[in-house]
Amino acid sequence: MIDAPVIRIQNKNVWMDDGAWAMDFFDWLSKNKLANKLSGLQHMNTKIKLTFVTAKDCTMFGLKYNGNGLKYAGKRKK
Repeated sequence: MIDAPVIRIQNKNVWMDDGAWAMDFFDWLSKNKLANKLSGLQHMNTKIKLTFVTAKDCTMFGLKYNGNGLKYAGKRKK
């Protein structure tokens, strides 16, 4: 699970930043060639739970995400 600006209200997901973080996150996944390694994503309160195709993919995500993080998350230019 990773922190994300999302909350669940009556079984609906509400992004607290108009979805900018999500767009930045999926752009980051694509740039790091990890987008096709996800097998699932579950929204929770203030977190998202990611599942990966293989344990190696999960490890690679952890190393890249913790190493670089999302420095630009939430700062999307409009």
